[in-house]
Amino acid sequence: MDVRKNRDATTGIEGLEPVDDEDFKTLFVTHPTPMWVYDPATLRFLTVNNAAMRLYGYSRDDYDRMTVLDIRPESERDRMRAAVKSRSDLGRPERWQHLKAGGQVMEVLTYGRNVRFNGHDAILAIVTDRTEVNRAYRQASDTRSLLDSIVSSLPIGVFVKDMEDSGRYILYNPACGEIVGFEPNYIIGRTDEYVFVPEQAEQFLEQDRRAMQSAGVFSFEEDVVRSDSSKRTIRTLKRAIPSMDGGPSRYLVGISQDITERRSYEERIAHIAMHDALTGLPNRSFFTHHITTLLAQGAPTRSFALMYIDIDHFKHVNDSMGHPAGDALLVGVAKRLKQLMGPADIVARLGGDEFALILMLDGAARPQIAGLAAAVMNAFATPFDLDGIQEHVDCSVGIALAPDDGDDVNILLRNADLALYAAKADGRSTFRFYDGAMRQIAERRHELTLELRQALASNEFELHYQPLLSLVDDRISGFEALVRWRHPQRGLLAPAEFIPVAEETGLIASLGEWVLRQACLTAAKWPSEIKIAVNLSPSQFKQVGLLATVVSALDEAGLHPSRLELEITETVLLAHSGQNMQLLHALRDLGVRIAMDDFGTGYSSLSYLRSFPFDKIKMDRSFVSGIGIDPGSLAIVKAVIGLGSGFNLTTTAEGVETSDQLARLRREGFGEIQGYLLARPMQENDALAFLANHARGQLAKAS
Repeated sequence: MDVRKNRDATTGIEGLEPVDDEDFKTLFVTHPTPMWVYDPATLRFLTVNNAAMRLYGYSRDDYDRMTVLDIRPESERDRMRAAVKSRSDLGRPERWQHLKAGGQVMEVLTYGRNVRFNGHDAILAIVTDRTEVNRAYRQASDTRSLLDSIVSSLPIGVFVKDMEDSGRYILYNPACGEIVGFEPNYIIGRTDEYVFVPEQAEQFLEQDRRAMQSAGVFSFEEDVVRSDSSKRTIRTLKRAIPSMDGGPSRYLVGISQDITERRSYEERIAHIAMHDALTGLPNRSFFTHHITTLLAQGAPTRSFALMYIDIDHFKHVNDSMGHPAGDALLVGVAKRLKQLMGPADIVARLGGDEFALILMLDGAARPQIAGLAAAVMNAFATPFDLDGIQEHVDCSVGIALAPDDGDDVNILLRNADLALYAAKADGRSTFRFYDGAMRQIAERRHELTLELRQALASNEFELHYQPLLSLVDDRISGFEALVRWRHPQRGLLAPAEFIPVAEETGLIASLGEWVLRQACLTAAKWPSEIKIAVNLSPSQFKQVGLLATVVSALDEAGLHPSRLELEITETVLLAHSGQNMQLLHALRDLGVRIAMDDFGTGYSSLSYLRSFPFDKIKMDRSFVSGIGIDPGSLAIVKAVIGLGSGFNLTTTAEGVETSDQLARLRREGFGEIQGYLLARPMQENDALAFLANHARGQLAKAS
């Protein structure tokens, strides 16, 4: 009688009644994993469980006619024979390729053990299908390819390790390769022990353990031996990437920088941030900071002339000869002005066709200063060569004297601007000193200031709310609060019409506090998962009580700090960076989220991502509008996604107005969007209705 045709009355599985191992019989009956028993001498199947039949597609009659070689490709059969002969695969898992009934090849993991079957020695094989695992690996490979393309142009080193695969590198960008002297293709797929000397590999492994055991960011500095045996000191930030399903982290991300070149790199970034890209002159930020420094010093250092210079009819040059000619003219003007400067003087380009000078007086009287102004104007007497065309241009000059015309940078700049306006009003091609007769302009501005104060007292301001959509789950994640002024005579005014005046006069502190408190009160009425974003002006950071104001606004509204997002621009970090950085850390320690707004439009955004742990970066709308037509915009979009992933930040795209833009941003991996495609800014009641409608739409979609 063929024992494989018998059925065990106890277990119901054919051929098991002679098996001596009771534990095996229980395992064979209950285990959902594919298993079989085969004869090591003939390699014939003795019995298989139902899970094996389902996985491989063979019937029980098929197995009766088959050997274990029949489910293996030709290339695997000699290895199988050798393994059975030596029993080398028993007691430990082995990787194999198996064939299904339809001819499909799959990768499996097998585990074998000796058993007794019908009184004879046999082998039990337990099989794990690796198909889904392989699919996961392919998805990880696709992700690695995407991340590689995003971060390949980043000037900082970025790498990712798969810690479930012995810390094998799955991402290593060229900048990282430059640091250690290896090509990324050499690193990817290998572990530290293969690439670095043993002591270095063990050091990296210990760092990885610490980073994976904590939810925080760990910073490490060490000397690394490059491929050419030279040593470089690098600083690396490591962090475990949170698992999407809430389970243990699998991947580790690292950001590396070569500290041996750090000083020159930071100086280069600072130069870019503080200098005009076209002319190489100091820009407005540098210029105002320099004036502030001079004013803070004692006489005679703080005695200087501030000259505003505007090229007369510059727009005509741009319109008639094109912007390249206009740029060439600006470069020529910068060169001539620099030739007039003494060692302690400063010439800057403030923007457009506007230049400014700081001329140290050293006791010079007004006639001498007038002579300097005449020399500036005379520098324009010789025509400029614009690609073979001789172009004559003149300039107008406004002069304010420090400290006589003001001991504050804003007052001096304003008074110089008023003097420049007077020079233009007097027919251009001349210069004017600031004097009291020019106060009419200031008085008109003061009138607007009074109206602003009255507006605050009369509650003429109102907040409109623009929603943000999470692309992770297509739910509304929050709103941005945007202030409007309902002027009694002029109607609803946008921020651009009154915020600059509020900034200059200091009213931004009161207005900003009102916006913050009102936004928190409104958000407290919304569902607990909805956040509120409030813009903070750089001027607000000059207020000593900003932190206390935020705490008070949250307490008054009963709003949890995690629901408040404060949006800042890099200007906040450029000015008074040490003090402002401390305040930002204090706000974040409170639980408030900090977002960098208008990311990509400044010069220092990337540098500041290293110096402060932002929660979110909001990409400027200009890159969204150019995503379908400008390759540069698309490259920046991809880079922002890479930075968001590397620094574990939420990435938000502003100004989304078309479905095509949304589709592209979703495809590239953005986490959040905001723009007219979703909704325009709306009043409080409309925002509540919008939330309700969106929630109903989500519910209907789910059902």
